[in-house]
Amino acid sequence: MFQNNLSGQRFAAIFTLGWILLNYPLLALFNDASTWFGIPILYAYLFIAWALIIGLLAYVAEKSSHPDICATGDTATLIAKD
Repeated sequence: MFQNNLSGQRFAAIFTLGWILLNYPLLALFNDASTWFGIPILYAYLFIAWALIIGLLAYVAEKSSHPDICATGDTATLIAKD
């Protein structure tokens, strides 16, 4: 039960991070006519922020799907139960 509450808090923190990264003040910083390897800075920032959010969500979801590994740190326990 404690693990589910902790992963819920992590999902909420990632949502807040994504909301901050994709909100007006930071987007205005990258709204420039310059390019980075031929890609407009704003598009590169949006893609990198989006990929970061999805990567963090995948990490937290994968970590919360195996509570035995998170609690004990031992993968043999999980393999032995299968």
